Formats: sequence, structure tokens, C-alpha cells
Amino acid sequence: MEAFNGEVRDLLKGNANFRNVWIGETAAHFGAQLTNFLLPLIAVTCLAVDGTGVGLLSAVQFVPIVVLSLLAGVMVDRHPPRRTLVISCLARGGALALLGVFQAAGGLTFTQLVIAAAVIGTATVFYEVAYQSTLPKIVPVGSITTANGLHQATYSISTLAGPSAAGFLIGRLGLSSALAVTAALFVGAAISGAFLRGVEAPPQPRESALRTIRSGLRYTWSLRPIRDLCVQAGLSNLHEQAFLTVFLVFAVRDLHMSGATVGVIVGIGSAGALAGSLLASRLAARSTVGFMLTLGVVLAAAGLLLVPVVAQIGIYVVVLASVATVVNGFGVALFNVFAVSLRQAIPQESQLGAVTASYRLIALGTLPLGALLGGVLCDLISPRGAIWAVGLSYLVVSFWLMFSPLRTARTLEEAQELGRPAGPREPAPEPSRTSAS
Repeated sequence: MEAFNGEVRDLLKGNANFRNVWIGETAAHFGAQLTNFLLPLIAVTCLAVDGTGVGLLSAVQFVPIVVLSLLAGVMVDRHPPRRTLVISCLARGGALALLGVFQAAGGLTFTQLVIAAAVIGTATVFYEVAYQSTLPKIVPVGSITTANGLHQATYSISTLAGPSAAGFLIGRLGLSSALAVTAALFVGAAISGAFLRGVEAPPQPRESALRTIRSGLRYTWSLRPIRDLCVQAGLSNLHEQAFLTVFLVFAVRDLHMSGATVGVIVGIGSAGALAGSLLASRLAARSTVGFMLTLGVVLAAAGLLLVPVVAQIGIYVVVLASVATVVNGFGVALFNVFAVSLRQAIPQESQLGAVTASYRLIALGTLPLGALLGGVLCDLISPRGAIWAVGLSYLVVSFWLMFSPLRTARTLEEAQELGRPAGPREPAPEPSRTSAS
């Protein structure tokens, strides 16, 4: 842990670009977590929206990931990342600020809420693609794992603390003020992103956006390591979402847990994710990137499979189920740190946006399918049978990377060699992969 802290300290002190982008990312993450809590709360408490309406509100934020990810990749590759980071944060902050104004004036409607959710979801897609494509341009390849470990740790903390902070703000300041504070976080992220210097869009061939999207997809799929990561991430997210859906039904109906208890069990998993984020770089130094990547996804699956095992034992179910979610969170974070690092290190610089967007489309596009599959399984074979089926299936598919050349990669540099095409590789400008203070 001390070694990791030293690497992070050196990265933050010696790399002004990374420091500014990370500060902005931290503010944006907390803003996103507050937003995820506030929007459904407004729908339920202020507008008395039914369950279908709340589901629609969530879907509106998710749809842009599927519809716009590839276009976001094209835009990020063609324009300076600073512009995308700033505009997307200001769009989210502006949408929330307008909701706060409407709420204070007593004229907020569900239509306004849905439009704001669509704007926020769209801006988030562009922001995430821009951030993840920018990181390898401002951080040396040897420090990418450390940078992503810090990113994942920030994400875990914001996931754990976001809902509590939102509840505190609402209780002390009221809903309108809570929206204003959340908007201010995004404005702060925009200001921080504006300090990014010396990172321009690489030269791109003059072709239509559609042709660029097609070539980006072909390029992404042509790289065996990236293709294997895409498949594993998609399968993992499918099972994670299916399991979450099944677990909610199983815990309430079969284990007779309250909603609050279920929330605590799921939330405790963030502690495991935080530990995995902080330890990833240190573990890689003692082992190999390929082994830790594979270990992460297997641990994630094994953690979830422990839940029905614990329920079958029937004692200390809440405590042991919480331990299982910690194991799952640790494995997910470990996989994410190395998967994102590999996704950033392997592609040519001119294709970073396209690869990031294609990966996110495949990885996140399985989430709604997983939720639907989990619900269907509950009805077909009972919640108890469904939780066993999803857990066992997840464990089986978690071994996908055992058949990938990535399993042999000891370092990110070796993984880059695995991703080289047969022909000559486009040389990346030397300054783009070094820190720019």
C-alpha cells in the first residue's frame, strides 16, 4: 500500500495534466453519484411518478451509451479532449441547475426531468470516452495501472459515499440546494478540465463519421487482446446485472430481508472494490498483468456464487453475504483497473477514442439484457434457482481469458506487443505518452 501511495504521490506532484484531469474526474464522479440518487428521488417524492416512470427515467440515462458511444469515439478522436471534457461537464451542470430553478419555482414537470436525464446521459457518454482516451496521452505507459487504480478507488469511494452525501444535503439544504451543489461539482470539473494543456487530437483521415465508425469497429475487433477484453467485459456485466436483479427478489422474498438490509449488503461491496483499486498496482508488481486480470474476473464470479452457498447454510446470512459482495467488489475492481489499462495501452493513439467507445458499447450494452434475463429466470425457475443458475454460469464464463494471449502478458509493454498488427504500427509521438507538467 505504501508503494502505491508513493507512486500516486509522484504522479500527482509531477504531472500537472494528470492532476487537473483527476481532480475534475473526482468532482464529476461525485456529481454523477449525487445525480443518480436525486433524479429518481425527485420523480417519486415531488412528482409522484409510478414505477414505470422511474424505470423510464433510468433508461433515458442509459440509452445514450448504446446509441451514441461510437459517435462519441469519432468526436473525441477528431477534437481536442479539453473541449469535450469542459462542454460535457457544463452540460450536466447546466441541466441540474435548471432543474433546481424549476423546483424552487414549483413548476418542475416529469417531461423536464426526462429531458434533463437525457442531456445528462448524453454528456456523460462523451465525458467518459474523452477521459479514458486522454489518460494514456498524459501518463507514461508504466504508470497507467497506477493512474487507473486511483481512478477506480475514486469511483468506489464516490459510489459508497454519494447516496449518503445526497441524503445529508437534502436533509440540511433541501432538494433545490442539493441540485445546486451537484451542479457546482460539474462546473468545478469543467474548470479543472480547462487546465489540460498540450494534448491535441491526432491527425485523422478526411472521411465521413459513418466510415470512421466502421473502421474503428474493424480496428477494435482486429486486435485479439482488445476483442477478448470486450467479450469478457460484456459477459461479466451481463451476469453482474442479472445477479443484482435476481438477488433483490431472492433476498426480499426468500430470505425475508428488508430493502435497507439488501442495500447495505450491496453497498458493502464498494469496500472490496476500494481495496482492489488500491492494491492493483502493487499486486501487478509481484505477479503479472495477465494473471491479475484473469484472477479479478474469477474472484468477481466466485464472490457472487458464495451468496447462494451462504443462503443454503442458513446462518449469519447477512454477514456472510456481505463478505461475498466484498470479494465480488475486489475482483471487479481488479479486473477493471487492468482491463482499462490494457485498453488504453494497446491501441494506436489515433484509435483510442474509437476503441474506448466500441469497448464501452459492448461492455455496457449487455446491462439491460442482464436485468431482463434475471427477471425472466426468477419467474421461470424461482428466485433461488435463478441465483444458482446465474452464479454458476458466471463462474464458467469467467475463465474466458484463460484462452486469450493476454494471460501470458507480464507487463503492459508486453501486452502492447500482443496487440501489434502484422503490418507496420503507427508510431505514437513521444511526448504523448509522457507526463506533461
